[in-house]
Amino acid sequence: MIGRRAGRAGWVAVAALGIGCGAGDRGDAPFVNVRVTYVSQLPSGCPEIVSICYPGCAHHNAPAGLQAVVPLWGAETLRLADAGSGRYEGVLTAVPTNTPLRLYGRDLGMCCVDACNYGPVLEDILVNGTKLTKVVRQELPTGVSAALEFSVDGRGTVRQ
Repeated sequence: MIGRRAGRAGWVAVAALGIGCGAGDRGDAPFVNVRVTYVSQLPSGCPEIVSICYPGCAHHNAPAGLQAVVPLWGAETLRLADAGSGRYEGVLTAVPTNTPLRLYGRDLGMCCVDACNYGPVLEDILVNGTKLTKVVRQELPTGVSAALEFSVDGRGTVRQ
């Protein structure tokens, strides 16, 4: 009944709104939210704390949080919440679909492994339950030595 009252133009507007918002089967959604999980495999203790580089490493990495994911498509750095037993989780919102995406992890604990040559975390990062394994080292922003590459479709399925 409402459709008849709204007239043909009303149905067109509703149909356009549904397509633009990724409604329906969500397979064509332009953006999705994805769950990110990082499982730290770093050893306990911190032998590098005596290194001359440790204070600078800790200072540089502390603003992002102890564990974080850095998306390279313009989204804000995501500070991950402690989920217990070395597991950290968070949600990246409005992730573009069907396009190559890159990110890397940061873990303040890496300063304890090699404080003078702190690198990105490229292992043990999962997106929607899929472990990211494709490492890229080219066409990255200045100062980023490597990142993980993946894409996600409108249903949240991760591809590498």
